[in-house]
Amino acid sequence: MSTTVIRFTPVSGYDLLGLEGWLAKMAARGLLFSLTAGPFTFFERTEPRAVTVHLECAREKTDQEDEELSALYEESGWEYWGIFRKNFHVFASPVDENLTAHTDRSVLGYAIRRFFRQKLLGGLGLALINFMLLSFYYPGSYTLSVLRYYPAERLSSVLPFFLSLGGLVLTDLAYLHGLGVLLRLSRRVKRDLPLSPAPGSRLSGLAVAAATLLLGIVLVNFCTQLWDYTRPWLSLEDSGFITLTEIEGEDFRLTQDDQLNMSRISHSDTLLSPESWYFQQYGAFPHYEDGTVSLSTVPHLELYVTRYHFAFLAKQRVLEWSYYGGSDQYEILEPAYGLDQVLLLQGEKGAYLILRMDKTVLRADYRGNQDLTNYLEQFAKMIESL
Repeated sequence: MSTTVIRFTPVSGYDLLGLEGWLAKMAARGLLFSLTAGPFTFFERTEPRAVTVHLECAREKTDQEDEELSALYEESGWEYWGIFRKNFHVFASPVDENLTAHTDRSVLGYAIRRFFRQKLLGGLGLALINFMLLSFYYPGSYTLSVLRYYPAERLSSVLPFFLSLGGLVLTDLAYLHGLGVLLRLSRRVKRDLPLSPAPGSRLSGLAVAAATLLLGIVLVNFCTQLWDYTRPWLSLEDSGFITLTEIEGEDFRLTQDDQLNMSRISHSDTLLSPESWYFQQYGAFPHYEDGTVSLSTVPHLELYVTRYHFAFLAKQRVLEWSYYGGSDQYEILEPAYGLDQVLLLQGEKGAYLILRMDKTVLRADYRGNQDLTNYLEQFAKMIESL
């Protein structure tokens, strides 16, 4: 069993007394401070101890122990535990009201001013991250305006933006609170007043924890997007996808245009998007004298398949797809072959077929003279095979 325990730091990283109190409480629960990594603090399991914890400001950012400082504290009964975020040396001792730390007020004031300058410079980097991340994920005013009408369709394109926005807002608030904590410390040190825990420090710690979670999800989603762009498409063979040739007959001629006659199936599956598939095939067609052609008149089959995490989103997607042809014109057919919804819009020269099986929805856009309802069983088997 591992003896290492990881916790989010629940208070501001510059709230000296708040951090000291928290580390002492953790020691009383049998968790001894070990090290830090970003917003995380690492502990080692040990016997519960009642201790007083003191954070001594480092003269410069460091990850090395100050042996001279440690020797000075050890002479007075303090035990060296480690370094907190390269800013503080952590010391502890048994609870003793007569035991005092050796913190020099001038050194503390210098360290706080240094922290403040560093945090101001860090604000420039934070502002740049805000701009770059929100610009990268901003979905555009058009997407935002139609979100209310097509939530299932547009949700995956706006979710990274809103997660980024929420994470950055929380990060910015924690940053501003940190500046306030340092200003408060600086004033109290300058006036030789006793230090006290900073107001709102725990809220700031919770904001950092929440921001880390939200931005972590965005980062993982970005990695899955990179993987999704680089992996090969699915092979059409043995995929179970219905082809235009199956509907029109083996003698039907397909176009030789690779973009219109797909030999593979487009497949996408990322963290914040539903899994989706796309496939299309077009029949052979002549070009007009000017080299143009109206693809809307060419026999074709386009298949859109989406698998959602929740059935209510799949139902919403069925409704949104029905808008394209006019929802009042669709014929609602009796479900069969395990399908939960079957909608058909039959025209003179083609049809739109919308199917739902639990969390998976399919839309078939067909141009031709065949009856797609004769292939409901094949479509149902296709959805089951995905």
